[in-house]
Amino acid sequence: MGSNMGIFSKTAEYLKERLGKTRDKISSSLATVLSFGRKIDDELLDELEETLISDDIGVETTERLITELREAYRARKISNSEEIVPFLKEHMKNYWPPEDRQLRTAESGPTVILVAGVNGTGKTTSIAKLAHIFHRNGKKVIVAACDTFRAAAVEQLTIWAERIGVQIVKHQAGSDPAAVAYDACEAATARGADILILDT
Repeated sequence: MGSNMGIFSKTAEYLKERLGKTRDKISSSLATVLSFGRKIDDELLDELEETLISDDIGVETTERLITELREAYRARKISNSEEIVPFLKEHMKNYWPPEDRQLRTAESGPTVILVAGVNGTGKTTSIAKLAHIFHRNGKKVIVAACDTFRAAAVEQLTIWAERIGVQIVKHQAGSDPAAVAYDACEAATARGADILILDT
């Protein structure tokens, strides 16, 4: 158990480092757009919208932020570009009230969590961390190795599952990922699992 916690400490440090890089990139991009004393106008707001989208804030969130920013500017609640970053931070925090931060679990059968994203971003390691947290809290967890095309993906998830003490559903490398997901859902239901996490 002690060695597993060392692994998770490293994972936490890795995630903190990656999030720090993302934060620094966004801060740098915002500093470029919001140069000191720049007047707020439609051109600045359009540039800001482009910047937020290109820095992966998300289209829906960005559109909402820009709409609220335009309204605040028109209502004279903000008057210069130095006020924009604090405005963005405050409004983004309000988008996710505390009650929405709890995982909503299925009323019957397993709760299925599908993890998707770009290769090399730490999905499998994050899945292991999630599985460990659920397992430690008394949940019966199954992980499914649906990333059947990346070299060593199935092996990596298998090692994590063994270390954590959770079950895994896997097929041979190159198998149909949908078939793995289907079999995992069937297995999770049959075995009475609380949580099924699909690694894609």
